[in-house]
Amino acid sequence: MRRRDDMISASEIGTWCYCRKAWHLQQLGHISALTEEQRAGIRYHQTHLRNLRSAYRQRNAARLVMIACLVSLIMIAIAGLWSHQ
Repeated sequence: MRRRDDMISASEIGTWCYCRKAWHLQQLGHISALTEEQRAGIRYHQTHLRNLRSAYRQRNAARLVMIACLVSLIMIAIAGLWSHQ
């Protein structure tokens, strides 16, 4: 996909918001002296994303278990009503 020069990518937005001059220099090919700090930030955000995805999976699993329990209770209640007739 071609990149428009007047658009900032999602991976560049942090640099652009923090310091537009740093973003401009990066676009010109100048390497930042803070590469280790940038790598540490990337690792932190990757870990955070993994934790979020895990939390979403756990939440969805809990919802499925709750729905299964609710359906089971409804079926037990219906079976109990039919057995009393």
